[in-house]
Amino acid sequence: MNATEHIKAEKQTFDRIRSKIKTASSHIPRLFVELAVVFIGVYLAFLLTDYQEELEKGEIRVKFYESLIVELSTVFEHLEVEYRNNLLWHLSAKEEIEEGNRPRIPARPLNHSIPGVVLTAAFDSRNFESLNTDTINNIVQLSPHIESLKQKIDTFNSLLISLLTAQKSDVDCCYDTQDQLLDDYSWYPELIEDIHDLSGEIRKRILAKAIPDLQELKES
Repeated sequence: MNATEHIKAEKQTFDRIRSKIKTASSHIPRLFVELAVVFIGVYLAFLLTDYQEELEKGEIRVKFYESLIVELSTVFEHLEVEYRNNLLWHLSAKEEIEEGNRPRIPARPLNHSIPGVVLTAAFDSRNFESLNTDTINNIVQLSPHIESLKQKIDTFNSLLISLLTAQKSDVDCCYDTQDQLLDDYSWYPELIEDIHDLSGEIRKRILAKAIPDLQELKES
């Protein structure tokens, strides 16, 4: 190969290399675009997943609030009905006893079937995210109050059976000669007052605080 042919061969080689570099260079912008699209796609996918998780959590919280509102409304209505149908009779008897009269104790046991499934679940579920708020923590504290009311009502109904049995055999069985309630039955006015006060406190908390707070949380 003479010098001319050698130069020509090198020029052809150089041209081929330059052509390849040019071709590769033309693909670089497209490569960057493709990489950018992939990166943005992955990023948006993560964002969408996070959003969906947050949305799901939000929907769960809303359902939890709605369930609590329904249950608390039911508890309030139950206590209102119980107050009108039974507790008022015992409160009237309690007032007569305090006035020195000898009323016949009403044969009216109190109903302690107070709903509280959602409240109990909320109280027991320490890991439930919605319980992190002070509002929810305050609301679920109604559970111990409701449980205490149930226990007092259970005690009252149990003692009432023995009182009514004695009263059935002797209408004056429960009082002494000074028209005072015998010590064996002193629990009656005390328990009626405790039940009345606790029931009133629960109803007040539900109507004035718990339900309005839950409505606000649900709409926020």
